[in-house]
Amino acid sequence: MPAFWATKPSPQMIAVSRRSTSARRVAIFMVCPCVVERIRFDTLDSMLPIWEILALLLLGFCAGSLGGLLGIGGGVLTIPALSILFGHDIHLAQAASMNVVVFVAIPAAIRHYRQSTLPIGLLRSVIPLGIAGIVLGVLLNNIIPTTPMEKIFGVFLLYVIGVNCRKLVVGKPIGVDAVARNSPSRGAVVGATAGFGAGLLGIGGGLITVPLSQQVCRLTLQHAIAVSACLMSFTSVIGAAVKDSTLHLIADQATGDPLRAFDALQMSFWIIPTAMVGSWMGARLTHVLPVRAIRILFIIVMMIGAGKMLWP
Repeated sequence: MPAFWATKPSPQMIAVSRRSTSARRVAIFMVCPCVVERIRFDTLDSMLPIWEILALLLLGFCAGSLGGLLGIGGGVLTIPALSILFGHDIHLAQAASMNVVVFVAIPAAIRHYRQSTLPIGLLRSVIPLGIAGIVLGVLLNNIIPTTPMEKIFGVFLLYVIGVNCRKLVVGKPIGVDAVARNSPSRGAVVGATAGFGAGLLGIGGGLITVPLSQQVCRLTLQHAIAVSACLMSFTSVIGAAVKDSTLHLIADQATGDPLRAFDALQMSFWIIPTAMVGSWMGARLTHVLPVRAIRILFIIVMMIGAGKMLWP
């Protein structure tokens, strides 16, 4: 290879290298071959080990199945597992969880739309405020250090435990009025609160939206779940995009290095397929498996997770 090619590349070569990633790497190799080798090995170092891939696949299936069986978001299981069992920073775990929600919420919203259970008038005020709320929640989440964020999420798990304990005792949803209260102001309250809570905690927000829709708008459980799914199909996309794009602004508590969106996307890549399969199976098995026993087991798991986060 002539030496002047490496020291003085032609204008044509420069133009091609700007347009093509492969051509750019060839140009880099001509100047300094070791740089390309370092890029290649850095990429390999970023790959997850086989055991972690298998564990993420199992986690996705468990989170999706519980979500389908109990009507909860998988984030309440995914985030503690990634943070406690895998040792990841909770902000990274929340980013991965929000990525997963996108692929679980959108199909659910489509199903509710086809079944004509969506109160369109109410959604016109719920969705815009929900989007604004989740952006604000994510931005606030980013400035909260890891340890306080774990405490906040631990308190939220206590709320989840309380909700599920109540369902064990009462066994039916809170009563609703015969006429739903679908005013724009009530929809705005539901959307803003649910969106902000989802962004702050890094979850889908169904555990907030469903009971809030029942209390504030007096919706039936079926319509409240439909509103929650539709809201999440919008807020999850915006929230995940904001979280991933700002993740580099947060330092890993263990290493001090900036967190990488690539790591969150890589984890969610392995969680998503089995989470989708698990949620479908869980919904199908709701009337077959002993849901009461599963809910008790879930409460025990949530107690362990809350204890680890509140009293490490």
